[in-house]
Amino acid sequence: MQIILLTHERELSRVTNTGKLALVHFPQYCRKVIWSRAQPDKPLQLACETGTAILLFPASEVAEKPVNGFDDEISVKQQSGNKSVHHYERLTDIDSLAHKSIVILDATWQEARKMMRQSPYLQQASKLSLSTTARSQYQLRRNQLEGGLCTLECIALLFSHAGMSAEAKRLQQAFALHNG
Repeated sequence: MQIILLTHERELSRVTNTGKLALVHFPQYCRKVIWSRAQPDKPLQLACETGTAILLFPASEVAEKPVNGFDDEISVKQQSGNKSVHHYERLTDIDSLAHKSIVILDATWQEARKMMRQSPYLQQASKLSLSTTARSQYQLRRNQLEGGLCTLECIALLFSHAGMSAEAKRLQQAFALHNG
């Protein structure tokens, strides 16, 4: 599993950015792509269009009904316009997970919504929605989405569900120091 941080340009200079911690600790699993509305990354665009990349985005933002009551499951949803609809209850149920990329929008919630609106390839991508009973521990920014997690918390949760508990713990420790 490869994690692609599709990073808004404003995140590059923010000291509150948590995606950079994942890049430092796990460059073998994570890489950064700078988002551009006018000039999207062609390999990422193709991966989203062909289903080899799955976009991580809250279920309440991609489904018609908001998620109430979280239950620590991971599910994949595709928009109804795509050829097939997938719904996985566990990350391990995704076929050929080792050959998939998980795309995380590394931005504020407002910027992430803008990135979605302005990027047709992201709108067409398969969606991965994390649900968890855990509340975000992120304290460095205001106006957080209720039930939303920061970039690093999402990566740690992905690692945990993929059976990579040592990696998840290492990220959680780095996050605790950063969030301090």
